[in-house]
Amino acid sequence: MLRQLALSTLVNLARALPAAPAGTRRDRRLALRESSKALRRELRRIASTGLRRISHPRPFTSRLASEGIRRVLVCRLNGRLGNTLLLTPLLKRLHESLPEATIDLALSYPQARALLGHFPGVGRIIAFPHKDPRALWRFPAAVAALRAVRYDLAIDPVPESTSGRIALALCRARHRLGYDTATQWVPLSHAVPRPRDVLHHGVEPVYLLEQGLATASGAAAPPALWLPLEPAEVAAGRALIARTLPAEAATREPIGFFANATGAKRLGAAWWLEFWSAFLEAEPAVAPLEFLPSPDSPRTDARFPGLHVRSLRELAAAIGATRLFITPDAGPMHLGSATPAPTVALFCASDPTRYRPMKPLDLAIDVSRCSARDAAQRCREWWRTRTA
Repeated sequence: MLRQLALSTLVNLARALPAAPAGTRRDRRLALRESSKALRRELRRIASTGLRRISHPRPFTSRLASEGIRRVLVCRLNGRLGNTLLLTPLLKRLHESLPEATIDLALSYPQARALLGHFPGVGRIIAFPHKDPRALWRFPAAVAALRAVRYDLAIDPVPESTSGRIALALCRARHRLGYDTATQWVPLSHAVPRPRDVLHHGVEPVYLLEQGLATASGAAAPPALWLPLEPAEVAAGRALIARTLPAEAATREPIGFFANATGAKRLGAAWWLEFWSAFLEAEPAVAPLEFLPSPDSPRTDARFPGLHVRSLRELAAAIGATRLFITPDAGPMHLGSATPAPTVALFCASDPTRYRPMKPLDLAIDVSRCSARDAAQRCREWWRTRTA
């Protein structure tokens, strides 16, 4: 058995090693980056499989009664805005299913407290450092905070997360709920098999809860991203958009867009110029407005005003004040999907089935299969039919 495991490990590692890249410098850089990610994923899978063999997970049951559950911990140590927002459907369903429970969060996104601290039912947000060697000194304090409370239920909400499982193993909990996968090495008290169908990344945690908790109803509304804002925040977002638009555009419909993304998800300036030329030909009475990632970021199109908002909640309020929000697959896409504004997501590298915006008013377009002009036409037609 050990010989078979070693042989399988060597084969999988060889597959994950980067091949000789070709094409432009950008293509080679992206290919090396993706190969590096694949290698890291394979190493994590090998380590998790080995830990599972060593730990001998104890027998578990699949359904958990809700009686006596007053303290809940959700473990998701990921430093991305999008993955943090993709927890919000779970948090909403948890609060609906266990309205008297306090929900603590073990997270790594640096702005998690400001973003999620106002959620109903949320108590402590335990901040772990993420991929920053200079912040490793904060790790022992985070572990101490994690172990300071004994939880009735701790949840590992996604099928494959090494850091989430570490937090789940370190916490003190009466029950542990997670997915039963080949790499699940934490001794779970309640486990759910991974579904056969591919689920959206924001639906997986809700599915886990509905299958694992006896009172979590599967008949509730379809999961959607959720970021409750105060009325004052919403009003401030509208005022910010009004101040940013030039005087001649005050009566036009504001259309927000975010043009920045990382790696292969990024669309070039030429693509955006073609997109907006086609969009404005059909909709000349709109006012495009670009949301910028930093105060010093150049605008993609000098014709349109730019706006940088430092606070994520203020950014969500400003996006929600637009009539339409257009973005590549990036953190602001998920933020836009948590607002009332129809959000159009432009995919060219990742899987829309797993990461598309989630509310009924939203649209995902695979721009690797169409031109910028065609994408503009689909975007405009979708917007007009949904807001007529």
